[in-house]
Amino acid sequence: MPRLFGSIGLPEILILLVIVLLVFGPRRLPEMAKGLGQSVREFRKGLRDMRKDIEDDEQGAKGAAVSAAATNPPAPPAPQGQPQPVEAATNGERA
Repeated sequence: MPRLFGSIGLPEILILLVIVLLVFGPRRLPEMAKGLGQSVREFRKGLRDMRKDIEDDEQGAKGAAVSAAATNPPAPPAPQGQPQPVEAATNGERA
């Protein structure tokens, strides 16, 4: 089964450039190239910002997990046969 876009060689690229030149004319080509360059630049900037946001979120999640573990150590298990203490209610009711 042949590939749809196979390998594009120099003759094919030259034919495409001639067709684009004929369709758009020599005056519009620089504008189009500039617009394409700006689009690519904005796309790359967006990707870079997205990567940075993801890395910051991952570091923030790791830092929060580490600080929570350091400030709230797990309670030791109660010895067998003894009842566990009941925490006091926060809204004024008795437990």
